[in-house]
Amino acid sequence: MNVKRWLLWVCLVVIFISQVLLFRANSQLTAAQTDARDAHQQISLLQTQLDQLKASSVAALSLDNARLREENQSLNQKLAKANNDLTQMGADQTKIAGQLLTARQALQLQQDHLQQLSVENLQQAQALAPPPPPQMSPEEARDTCINNLKTIDAAKQMWALEKNKDAADIPTVDDLTPYLKGNVMPVCPAGGAYTIGAMNESPTCSIAGHALPASQ
Repeated sequence: MNVKRWLLWVCLVVIFISQVLLFRANSQLTAAQTDARDAHQQISLLQTQLDQLKASSVAALSLDNARLREENQSLNQKLAKANNDLTQMGADQTKIAGQLLTARQALQLQQDHLQQLSVENLQQAQALAPPPPPQMSPEEARDTCINNLKTIDAAKQMWALEKNKDAADIPTVDDLTPYLKGNVMPVCPAGGAYTIGAMNESPTCSIAGHALPASQ
């Protein structure tokens, strides 16, 4: 009887222990399942975040690529425009240089023509002038001619001062007549031809000895 009772208690204890162990196992299983669900949720959340990050990275990369392409295209357009501007500037400079050369040539031709006209007008005026008085001696004709040269030189100086001319300019007869007595160019009493010359030169006569002193 005692043995049976003892075995019964042993069985009860074993059953109780088994129930306790089973309860603990079920609790651990439930906790493990809960942890598994939480882990799965976290994994899903991380996967969603990863997908969003990938999508945003791709979008950002696409935007950066588009921006870089636009900037590159804009820079290429600016470079092409700068090259075109440089080419146009070079062509313009070449054209301007040609125009300046043509203008200088035309100016030189005009100056040559004016000088030729000055000589012709002077020769014409001298040809139309009355002949010198026959009673004037060679010395008197020379002195009169030198005075004429002084008068012409003084008219040159007044013309240059009033017109702001420099040493290389050459006045014409028409330029000097307003500064001469009676607005008439004097003539050599011995029939010599006058050369007005440039401002840095003294007027001369074609007859030997009819010349201004070296100090003039």
